[in-house]
Order: sequence, then structure tokens, then C-alpha cells
Amino acid sequence: MSFTTSLISSLASPPSLVPPHDLPPFFSLRNTVLKPTIATRTRRQLFPSSCLAAKAATSPSETANDVVLETAPTPAHEVVSSFYAAINVHDLSSVTDLIAQDCLYEDLAILDFFGKFIEATSTDLQFVIDDISKEDSSAVGVSWHLEWKGKNFPFSKGCSFYKLEVIDGKRQIVYGRDCVEPAIKPGDTVLVAIKGVTWLLQKFPQLADQF
Repeated sequence: MSFTTSLISSLASPPSLVPPHDLPPFFSLRNTVLKPTIATRTRRQLFPSSCLAAKAATSPSETANDVVLETAPTPAHEVVSSFYAAINVHDLSSVTDLIAQDCLYEDLAILDFFGKFIEATSTDLQFVIDDISKEDSSAVGVSWHLEWKGKNFPFSKGCSFYKLEVIDGKRQIVYGRDCVEPAIKPGDTVLVAIKGVTWLLQKFPQLADQF
């Protein structure tokens, strides 16, 4: 039989299978290490951790929380403090941004009032906050005084009360009221006047409807 005939015969016949127990030890070890189940198990352990890290970085809940923090309304006391700071530098546009459109300062439109105040004074006259309440998110009380070029201005102590509301995501002043130190100290005269009015009301209760 020629070499060519022998080669064709060996290729045409199916290969004989060697039983696993007859394989050399080295072949058996390599077969165990390269088993697909081990490689698959390794991928299953790595894949979830990388996915969790990526998911945590782009978690919708964290993104929503970040947005809430960024758009949270300014605390009430900071709004009022910024209000006085804007008045001190005669920045009426900043005052406008801190006040609701229909805000009233007692019986006066607050923007008109402070517009006239700014026109009538210079930046040498400054509001100085002595104390301000910080606990309430809808109401702020302030005690203050005026200074002229760093020196106390006479008869300028006062206190103010403000109500605030969140409008279109911004906390704004909706009401303001001042109580200013009077230039003339009435002293005992006030007590006499109060006593006289009280006596009149006791005698004529219907007068109370006229106040």
C-alpha cells in the first residue's frame, strides 16, 4: 500500500475516542481549569458590581434629590437680610426680586415706598440689623437702627415684622410693618391719654366703632 493510499484511508475513518480516565493527568488538569462554568462564574461575579456602581452614579432618586437641593427656596431670614442689604446700596432691582408683586408695607406699596426712600437718602445712611429671628420659614422679626457714615443716627431705632410666602419656587416678602422710635418721647403724657380714652370707651362703648 502506497503512502498516499494509507493517508486517505486514515482520514476517511472516524477518529477513535479516548476514554477520559485514559487521558494524561496534565490534559485533565487543563480541561478542568478551562471549563466554561468557571469562566462564566467569574463574569457573573464581576458584572453585577460594575453595574451597581454605574447605576448608583446615575440613580434617578439621587438626581431628583440634587435638583430639590438646588432649587430649595432661600431661608426667610436670608431673604430679609438681603432686602436690607439691597436698600443700603440703593439696588431697587434686587429689592423687587425679593418682594411679591402685590406686597404691601402697611397701607403703602412697598416698592414705591422704598423707591422714594432711596431717592431721598444717600448710601451714607445705612440700615444695621441688631437682631433677626431665624426659626420661622414664613415670618421674620428684625430689630435695627440707622447709621450715618458708621455713627448712630439719632432717633433711628426700630423693629420690623415680615411675612413671607413661596411664590413660583421663590420665597418672597408679602407683608411688612415697621415700628420706629419716635423723635419725641411722650413719657407720662401717653399714660394720661390712654387713661382718658379708656374712660370715654367705658362711658360710650359705641365710640369703639369709630376707630
